[in-house]
Amino acid sequence: MSALLQRIGHWLRGTLAITGRELLSLFVTPLAYLVGTLFLLNQGWNFSVLLSVLNQPLAARGPVMQFFFGGSIFIFWLPVVFICAAVSMRLIAEERRQGTLEALLTAPLQPSQVVIGKYLGALGFYVALWLPTGSFYLLLRGASGPTMAPDLGPILSGYLGTFLVGASFLAVGLVFSAFARSQLAAAIGTFVSCTIVLLAGLLTDQVDVWLAKILSWTSLLGMMQELAQGIVDGRWVWLHLAVVVAAISVAITAINPRRDWQSVLQTAMICVAAGHLAVFAGRHAERDDWTAGQVYTLSDRAKDVLDRLVDPVDVVIVVPTTIGNGRPNPVRGELREVLTRMGGATKQGLLRVSTVDPDVDRQEAERLIEDFGLSGRELPDGVVLIRAGQGSGLRRAHLLPNELVTYATGPEVQANGPRVKSFRGEEALLGKFLEVSDPLSIAVCYTQGHGEPAFDDLEPFNGYAHLRDLLRDANLETKQANLDNDAALAECDVLLIAGPTGVFASDEVAAIRRFAARGKDLLILAGAKYVPGKPMLADHGLEPLTAEYGIHFGDRLVVDPHEVPGGTSKVGFTVVEGWADHAAVRSLVLQPVALFEVRELWVDGDAVTLASSSEQGWAESGLLEFQLSGQLDPNDDGDRRGPIPVAAAGVRGDSRLVVVASDHFALNAWLREDVAYSHNRDLILNLIGWLTQREVLMGIRPRDREHVKLVLLPEQLQRMTWMCLFGLPGFAIGLGLLVLWRRRQ
Repeated sequence: MSALLQRIGHWLRGTLAITGRELLSLFVTPLAYLVGTLFLLNQGWNFSVLLSVLNQPLAARGPVMQFFFGGSIFIFWLPVVFICAAVSMRLIAEERRQGTLEALLTAPLQPSQVVIGKYLGALGFYVALWLPTGSFYLLLRGASGPTMAPDLGPILSGYLGTFLVGASFLAVGLVFSAFARSQLAAAIGTFVSCTIVLLAGLLTDQVDVWLAKILSWTSLLGMMQELAQGIVDGRWVWLHLAVVVAAISVAITAINPRRDWQSVLQTAMICVAAGHLAVFAGRHAERDDWTAGQVYTLSDRAKDVLDRLVDPVDVVIVVPTTIGNGRPNPVRGELREVLTRMGGATKQGLLRVSTVDPDVDRQEAERLIEDFGLSGRELPDGVVLIRAGQGSGLRRAHLLPNELVTYATGPEVQANGPRVKSFRGEEALLGKFLEVSDPLSIAVCYTQGHGEPAFDDLEPFNGYAHLRDLLRDANLETKQANLDNDAALAECDVLLIAGPTGVFASDEVAAIRRFAARGKDLLILAGAKYVPGKPMLADHGLEPLTAEYGIHFGDRLVVDPHEVPGGTSKVGFTVVEGWADHAAVRSLVLQPVALFEVRELWVDGDAVTLASSSEQGWAESGLLEFQLSGQLDPNDDGDRRGPIPVAAAGVRGDSRLVVVASDHFALNAWLREDVAYSHNRDLILNLIGWLTQREVLMGIRPRDREHVKLVLLPEQLQRMTWMCLFGLPGFAIGLGLLVLWRRRQ
């Protein structure tokens, strides 16, 4: 054992000696600092141009460094290929030209020590060239401030991709340098081969399916686009590691003066083993999300639902690659990412995903559309087709782009093409998966005839049409309840009483009580309603029923200083920190929900509070003064200090009840998909999910994408431009002059 350790130590010392020699030869020569100065000047120029373009009023939104790493070939890829070819061309070819290669190999050094030592030296120099560009992040942070600072995670993953690409390109250059007779030939071979590999990623839509899978799996362009977004797939690490190992093995054999057919065969076996390891490890590699908000990570609820899938589900993405004058289709990339993660969360082979571009394979796309019974009008924008089962048990569903994403609007969208503001695909896809694999029907019946807003009314502040659509999109059956027919009411699973202004008759209350006695569930949305002509709140006749669950309605109006943006400050407020640690609302903790005309609640027995006003809120008893003057005074003797319960849940036998002391929050105006401020949609789905004990209905909030607009003052842009153009190159020149002065000393 000690002999083995001594041999390893001897090998490491020799390798590190070659590495130090290589670094010294690079860092003490004027040529190295000339290359470094030109490289930093190029990077500074590219970054300053990128800042100038993105600072224009109609420029595309998005993180600046994402455009830097995953953008143009001329901004990122051309400098990387050039610098790797320039650094690697001299590694072996220069030693051979000067006649020192034989001297190295006759010294007590093995070919592996020479090759690996030189490679590590070149890689260290490559990393040193990129280190000063980290100042770009500092410049952006200084200009934007800590609250609008760029997300550090995608920047670090972008640099990780830069390191991996450089490591592979340098390894390829090492092979050419080992075989070439001149540095120029090695540089040309490296540049051409790396460029071919790079551009091959653009051919995925032009070749056969089997070749397209290989090209997409090895596409460097796709890799950097993912890493620039903060998506780190472990398969990229294994792929580049395999390239480095294979290239170094080939280079070692190439310079070995004692090589024979056995060493060549060993090298071939190492290359094959490295390739197989990359494929095997890549299939089982984790796909990490380095963004600060974890915007690409599946929710725990989604993982739980996917883990319970039993039958295979087929998903066909019939979405064009480009839309609108050849601009990239953002929906396609979002779908590919979320379905890739969903496939990793399911049991092997249960989620089968395929892609059809209707612009490339029109006939196949039309066949699929016809098979699903669609009209064909979906082809221009795309459609996601989902199916499960076979024969008579075959079930189909589909999703349109507007069900998956919310598009941004504005003049910059017209100038730069469509942009995704938020992605709702996780929730939409899960709902369809359950629809085709677990077709459990849940009926939500709503009452009418007591002043409730109509469920087919699209008026913003006088209808529940969006509430009906929300429930149907969650695969819930919605229909009007018939309180006069117990048999018809028994077909309902949840009775929804939303916005009553009148009083329920005693026989109707009795019918609701019999409905609950069967183990069915109730959801009551009832806010503060005034008795006409009187300064008091009206009853709706359900108070004795809710009291049996331990939930009681009070006679005061709940007021809170946390106003609703764009709402009525007197009678509306936002619940942010008042959420309880309860399964029905746990996912809403620290999420805002806007409530209006809220009536006070209090609970006893086994009932629990789901949401409360803040401690600064109160229950106002001076309703007459409020009606006359519009003024609210929290110091009246009859007021109740906060926190005041505004939503509560109770259980009686097998029946569950949820009461929300507001009904205006479910009106059309506050359930629109573009209302990003308030999570009212999530609250309703969460409550329905808890009532029916079907947790998947508990809303998964849309994932907002980082689309920060770069806004720099002219003087800020000028300072950053001068810093990029003269600061970084000046640093390299100054360092070179310092080294030259020290050498002369």
